[in-house]
Amino acid sequence: MPLSEEGMRKRIAEFLPRALSTALNSYMKFTKQAKQDNDPVKFKKHHDACKVAIAHIELLIKLAKLVDMPVSVLKGAASNEQMRGLIEYAESEVKRMEAESQI
Repeated sequence: MPLSEEGMRKRIAEFLPRALSTALNSYMKFTKQAKQDNDPVKFKKHHDACKVAIAHIELLIKLAKLVDMPVSVLKGAASNEQMRGLIEYAESEVKRMEAESQI
């Protein structure tokens, strides 16, 4: 039986905080790897993987904005305030990551 739009939004809203936190933490750990490597091929692969990770985080942010729902509907998911805080944090991290990758 397919979920209603509200049901699907609720499931996504319950999943997003952990997914966004995991993606941010994974990205931060990954970027610290191979920073000192002077091999141009390895550097390009690492840099490309970082760009893909940033794009993934940006998609999670967009999805989080789409599922913004009243707290009463979310029962058990992050509150709208918590979700907005997480989105703001993620957006600031993406800006920082993009600035660092320009160097």
